[in-house]
Amino acid sequence: MNKEELQKIKKWLPRGYAKRIYLETGISFVTIYETMNGKARNKTVLDAAVAIAKEEKERVENIQNEVSTL
Repeated sequence: MNKEELQKIKKWLPRGYAKRIYLETGISFVTIYETMNGKARNKTVLDAAVAIAKEEKERVENIQNEVSTL
């Protein structure tokens, strides 16, 4: 995964995403941050990060839709 793709994922990750990935996978914070900064490759971390980013994007879009209907 290149740096541009990682930036797209990181754009949607909420604060505390690393702790959530750590709790779900047991992978160290160092590996999580290195993976998300393109210095390491870990498929498990990337899969978890993409899932969290999708959830966050959907949550933000739902909030925006609710606000627009007010």
